[in-house]
Amino acid sequence: MIRRWSLSARASLLLGAIGCAHTPPRSHDDLVERTVYQHTATTPPSRPMDVVTFTAPPTPPGLDGPQPVSVYIRRALAENRTVQAAYHNVKSLKYRIPQVTVLDDPVASNTIFPIPSVAPQYSLMGYNPYNLTLAQQFPWYGTLRLRGEAATEDVKVALAELAAAQLDAVAVVKRSYYDLYTGQRTVEILNENRKILEDFRSIAKSRLTTGGTQQDVIRSEILISQLDRESANAEQAVASARAALSRQLHVSPESDLRTLPELSLGAAPAEVERLDAMAIAARPELRGRLAAIARDEKGVELAQKRFYPNVTLGLTYMDMEKTNAATPKTASGFPNVGLFVGFNLPVYRDKYRAGVCEAKERALADSKLYEAQRDETFAEIKDFSTQAKAQQKNLDLLRGSILPRTRDTLELARSDYAKSNSDYATVLSAAREVLQLQLQITQVEGELGKALASLERAVGVQINGPDATPEPSPPGPLPPPSPDGGPFKPTADPK
Repeated sequence: MIRRWSLSARASLLLGAIGCAHTPPRSHDDLVERTVYQHTATTPPSRPMDVVTFTAPPTPPGLDGPQPVSVYIRRALAENRTVQAAYHNVKSLKYRIPQVTVLDDPVASNTIFPIPSVAPQYSLMGYNPYNLTLAQQFPWYGTLRLRGEAATEDVKVALAELAAAQLDAVAVVKRSYYDLYTGQRTVEILNENRKILEDFRSIAKSRLTTGGTQQDVIRSEILISQLDRESANAEQAVASARAALSRQLHVSPESDLRTLPELSLGAAPAEVERLDAMAIAARPELRGRLAAIARDEKGVELAQKRFYPNVTLGLTYMDMEKTNAATPKTASGFPNVGLFVGFNLPVYRDKYRAGVCEAKERALADSKLYEAQRDETFAEIKDFSTQAKAQQKNLDLLRGSILPRTRDTLELARSDYAKSNSDYATVLSAAREVLQLQLQITQVEGELGKALASLERAVGVQINGPDATPEPSPPGPLPPPSPDGGPFKPTADPK
């Protein structure tokens, strides 16, 4: 009895210690200090108003100087933090599948009866000091499979979000690239026209001795000053576009990001219906909505499983002692082993019916969201394709007929002014018109590029082959992370 009582007492004390042990409460300030992100390269701030100094990541050597847009796109797909966050969200949801497809932990319990006089007594077996119970619950047939299928559909939704994040990064890179090109070309055009105006000013000064007026010289200087002001605004636009592009590339805003001198833009697609069909098959938002609908259908089946009971199987071990038994002469002291079966009674049918209705309504809501996303996609495709066609037409007219004639007019006016056959106002008007047309062509080029980029984003796939732009990875097997932490390894430059 002494040995058995010692074991029981030790078990009781051990269970009591486990149940009563707890961590002393922490203050709210301590919790915040452990939660807030601390930069590993600096000392955590000791005062509330201290800040951690952050150094912008350096620019890789391959990004300096003029680069095609495909180089920046590959960098964004590898280093864009929003894309990486979506990637790790997919990874986290993949780890959920093995959690929902296995049984819950078995339950072990031990009931101790330390006082023999009031403990269970059996005439044939003796005194019962404790009972040890092991139990395992089994959900109704098919429940675990449905949970795994629903979790798999969640992964597909996250994969669609990853593909959408990639497409967003590509679209923003392209739009920023075209804004940067517009700003750079504007600065170049203004500098070229400044040289032309300086030439006109020289001509006006040379004519002062042959009947010219000082007023012509002053007008030239005023126009040069106006060009300098416009150049300052253009430089500001270049800096803004460069900062927007650097954000997508995860590099310093001070990086010397530049575009190629000439753009290679594709033509606006003519068949909108073909683009609509491509978007239905390829746009990740639509695929994500379909995956959400499939997940909700599994949710309906799971809700219907709640009408059936969960089964619990268990094993009970009862220790028996002759010592302290009420009838020690007849008690055998042999332990007893028992098996039990239990299940819950799903009697509250209205609750389970409500759960099924909730799951069905959620599936209907996601189906309506799919239709809304499809309608939005069709509207965006129509809008951006119309914009691209209009910009393409304007660009062809400006380049093909309007600008050449305006340049011819400027050359004639300049020649006539040098020969004293026209006034200086005619020359300045022609020069101003050429400048405005050059700036307008540059602006239309940038707007055409952005319209095509937005159109590709609405469709979900690349629609212009000559650009050699790498397409984002579609939902499917996850790509391996790059050595520096990004989810994608940059590919070689296209030749």
